[in-house]
Amino acid sequence: MLSMCWISQTCSEMLISCKYGGVKYKCTEIFQPVITNSGSCCAFNMVHGKFLFRRNSECANCTAQTPKGTEHVEWSPENGYQKNLPRSYSPMPAIGTGETLGLSVTLDVQADNYYCSSASSVGFKILLHNPLEVPNMREIGLPLTPGRETKVRIRAVKTDSEQGLRSMSKMSRRCLFADEKPLEYYRFYTQRNCEVECLAKMLLKYCGCVTHFVPLFLENQNQCGIYEMSCVMRIHLQSMASNNGKGCPEVCLRGCYDLTYLPDFFTIPLSHSGFQVINQGIKNMSSAYVEKNVAVVNIYFKDVAYRSSKQGEYIGITDFLSNIGGILGLFFGFSFMFLAEFIFYFLLKPIRVLIVKSWSKRDIKKGISKKLKPFEKLSKPSNHLNSSEQIEAVDSYLKGKNHTDIFHSKGEGLPQKPNIPWQLGMEYTP
Repeated sequence: MLSMCWISQTCSEMLISCKYGGVKYKCTEIFQPVITNSGSCCAFNMVHGKFLFRRNSECANCTAQTPKGTEHVEWSPENGYQKNLPRSYSPMPAIGTGETLGLSVTLDVQADNYYCSSASSVGFKILLHNPLEVPNMREIGLPLTPGRETKVRIRAVKTDSEQGLRSMSKMSRRCLFADEKPLEYYRFYTQRNCEVECLAKMLLKYCGCVTHFVPLFLENQNQCGIYEMSCVMRIHLQSMASNNGKGCPEVCLRGCYDLTYLPDFFTIPLSHSGFQVINQGIKNMSSAYVEKNVAVVNIYFKDVAYRSSKQGEYIGITDFLSNIGGILGLFFGFSFMFLAEFIFYFLLKPIRVLIVKSWSKRDIKKGISKKLKPFEKLSKPSNHLNSSEQIEAVDSYLKGKNHTDIFHSKGEGLPQKPNIPWQLGMEYTP
């Protein structure tokens, strides 16, 4: 978005010829009048007032002309263009790169008609800015000298942000999303629009009026006159300061989605005599008038693509878990599979082994007690019986059992010899 300022001239008087994308246009159809802190300006490719302001009562460009068949559409750095675009629309996209497909404008300063100026020089001011914001011509506008041809090579820089930044505090991330700080005057949040509102509120509080470039949305608002200029200058300086904690830069953070144009200026003197003049707008002017009043500016993009930077959390929850897992894996060979194995081998498996052993012991004790039941009736242990007493005890037991049953046991109680039949004379030794 381009803005050029004047004090008393209109756009039709200041702009001699205009060409964009290799096509000639009527200047008043592609340039819109805008009121700034340096006076009235002619703005190219700025978002229309009905999409910029919340109310159109003070919209300076709401009745501006447009090329035939061109419609104004909504645009923002965060959402881009609206859906279902018409065939021809404004703001217009770039046609291509290079001077031929850029914007070429011839301007007439009319120096002999100067009677009041906001600067101590004769000429123009030019500023490349976000199409959604009011240009700050007074503070950051660049001079454009009459009698010279200026080439402005543009480099666009766009800033995007991840939605994950919303979870962080505003002061930590140092930026605001468009819906986090609704403005009273403007539909879209930008740092410049927020600063204009901040200055207007401070002027209303301390001076009881607002400056000429602030839209009048309240019925009791008054524009500051010459008698309030000292108060206006004092409050304006205070609003720009950021070291006192009360200035507008502390309140108005930059947008998390932003678009910035970085210009490179190159100038050469205009020559009107000695060769054929290609610019038809100055063909019929004298050389002295051209060198004193006329300025030619060519604005174009350098590259087809632009550089975009994306802001995100330095380390999020996913990155934090990944880093922890990587460190543990590096030093301990740790992984989530290892965690499952650790729980199984060091917790579940020992419990299972203890349960199995406890049940096995109970089964063994039951088996031994069942098989050795006849011997529990002996008055003294079997290892204290003599041979004749052992033979008599075994005979009494074998009357109702097979010979091999006595030696059958599940545990460690009796020796098992299933293939050797019992005979008299064999002694049982536990």
